[in-house]
Amino acid sequence: MAKRIFISYRRDDTGPAAGRIYDRLGQLIPKANVFFDVSTIRGGEDFEQKIIAEIARSDAVLVFIGQQWLKPSEAGGRPRIWDDGDYVRAELRAALGRSKLLLPVLVDDARMPAADLLPDDVKSIAARNALPLRHTSFDDDAENIVSAVLGTAGKLRPWERQRGIGRRIAYAAGGAGLGLVALAAIALAHFWVLARPLSASVGDATTTLLLLAAPIAGAWLGWRSARSGRAPTIRE
Repeated sequence: MAKRIFISYRRDDTGPAAGRIYDRLGQLIPKANVFFDVSTIRGGEDFEQKIIAEIARSDAVLVFIGQQWLKPSEAGGRPRIWDDGDYVRAELRAALGRSKLLLPVLVDDARMPAADLLPDDVKSIAARNALPLRHTSFDDDAENIVSAVLGTAGKLRPWERQRGIGRRIAYAAGGAGLGLVALAAIALAHFWVLARPLSASVGDATTTLLLLAAPIAGAWLGWRSARSGRAPTIRE
């Protein structure tokens, strides 16, 4: 079963970086398994209860921290994390209250906030080991992050780097090839068991039909299985 990941971030602080990691995860697990945005919370739902429920069913929580993570909500005021209604504080509080993998991601040389700069209910995040995510080494850093939360390498294969129609075409081509390989395997197994070619059993016309149908069926399945890689919706 694919793992579920919760992404915590601030739009004006680490929105683009979080979006890129969301895309990277979406190439490896279903995007429905990655909770990325409070816009998925419907009107009328209790925000904190929804957050608690989503984190409860997640296997890991990524907390993106940038240079502006502790930026005051108003000039000269306290950092937003001290506001009772701050959504990042609510996310951290819910994650820290459970035995989840909680991984701080320090974006572009940001530093982990000192514990004494944080409210009591979330200050323990300062003791968590963090991983960097830098523009200059994004691919390597992203691979380390994905490996930490999924237990697998996060480096994309060439066909996974495609987007939109290009991605679907690449998957369709791969599916067509796999369809032919599957048909060849069936033909070989048939020959080994019955000591005669497949065409001798099903006829030349049916064999020709299978040669046409196998790559078409494989291409259709590849097309359907390719996720579109659409741009993520970023929270306000």
